[in-house]
Parts: sequence; C-alpha cells; structure tokens
Amino acid sequence: MKKYAFIAGIVISILLFFAVSPVAKADTVPLIQGTTPEIATQNGKILQSAINQASSAKTKNVTLPAGLFYINGQITLRSHIILTGASAATTKLTMNNAPMTTDSTGTSQESVTDITLQNFTLQYNPNMSKYDYFTNPTNFYKDNLLNIGMYTKAESDAGYKAITKKPLKTNIKIINMIFNANKVGNSVVNIAKAKNVTIQNSQILNSGLQNGISITYSDQVKILNNTVKNLGRTGIVLYYGNSNTQIINNKVSDWMQRYGSYHYDAVKKKW
Repeated sequence: MKKYAFIAGIVISILLFFAVSPVAKADTVPLIQGTTPEIATQNGKILQSAINQASSAKTKNVTLPAGLFYINGQITLRSHIILTGASAATTKLTMNNAPMTTDSTGTSQESVTDITLQNFTLQYNPNMSKYDYFTNPTNFYKDNLLNIGMYTKAESDAGYKAITKKPLKTNIKIINMIFNANKVGNSVVNIAKAKNVTIQNSQILNSGLQNGISITYSDQVKILNNTVKNLGRTGIVLYYGNSNTQIINNKVSDWMQRYGSYHYDAVKKKW
C-alpha cells in the first residue's frame, strides 16, 4: 500500500506541475507600492524588463497588479504585447518624470506592431511642473502622457512636412483605459505615423497645454465611445496628413482650459 501511495503521490505532483505551469507564464509583474524615488526607479526597471521579455518571447501578456505604483523613467512599449491591469479603477501607473511611448528616444521613430493597452490608469504625477503664464511659462514639462509614434521637431518646424509618411506604428488597441495627464505636459495621447489604431471606451482627462488626442500622418484611426474632458486646447485634433479616420460617439467637454488662459493672462499682464 505504501508503494502505491508513493506512486500516486508522484502522479499527482506531475499533474499539478502541468496544471500550474500555464499560470506561471502569466505571472503578474511584481511592482512595488510606495512613493520613494528608490521604489519608483525600481518599478520602472521591473516594468520595462517585463515588457522587453514578453516582446522578445512573443508571449504577449504583461499583467499588472492592482494598486498605485509610481514610476521613474520612460516606459517604452515593444511589439507583440498586451499590457493589462486588474481594472482602470484599481491599477494605476503614475509617471513621475517621463511618458509611456513607442520610441526609445525623441528622434528614433522605430517600427512597432501589435500592442494592446487595457484596463488600467496611466497618469502623470500631479506634482510635476505645470504651465502657468505668469510664474512658469517656459520651465515646465512638455511631453505627452502617451506617445504612439512621433514626428521630429524638424518636421514640425517645416510645417509638418514628413520625411516619410510610411506608418511606423501599426495595429494598436487601447481599450477601457483612463489617461489622466493632471494638467501636466502637452497632449494626453499623441498618435503619429501610425496605422490601424483604436481608442475605445476610455477616459482622456486633464491635458496640459495641448489636446486630449492629437493625430498626425496616420491612417485608419478609430476614436470610439470615449470621454475627453478638461483640456488645455482641443479635445480631438487632426493635424496634417491623416486619412480614413473615424471619430464616433465621443463626449468632449471643458476644452480650451489652459490655452484659453494663456491669452487671458497675456491680456492681464499687458494691462
């Protein structure tokens, strides 16, 4: 009997191993709660490493835990990942000093494809430097909260004349998200040189000096059933070179908040 019990125990252990193994592949990213710079720096490294590993292995799923997590440094999105939180209400990533973006540098313009962001909040730390006409007109943080592609400063200075109009970011889905820029930076979400991008059932809140969603040189962008609110300039803006864009059933309110104050404060300063 002892022999059979021993064999049965081995069989059960093997079955449990195979039953548990698939779960191990979808382990939650071990982010740390806390507000210290050391924790925020560690969280940045942990999250970036998880994204890089999932992209390299093409395992796709990068699962975020519930909680409020502070992050130092830029988070660079890679191809073939699904970045998922517990829910937009319970999983919150607070960026202390840099955006979430698809490009490693401000001019790299890399090709990425097959990215999904869903079910978490991405926000700027509200204590970051903000624009104010009187006290802080130039020394303020100027990046967007989420960058899906970019155009270079040279292109912007040339009147948005693209060096290449080839879409470098493709097949991007953003679903059930909350983006809260906390009046920091420029636009909340920036899309440039992209194709087949969907933003759906999300909240785009509290842009800095610019827009809720900015779109440039992109094709087949769908903006569906979102709330876009409290904006420095405009809710959803199409700059140059866009085609086949669908903007359907979005609620946009409280816009020109800070860009309007720019002119108002300029008049007050003059007089």
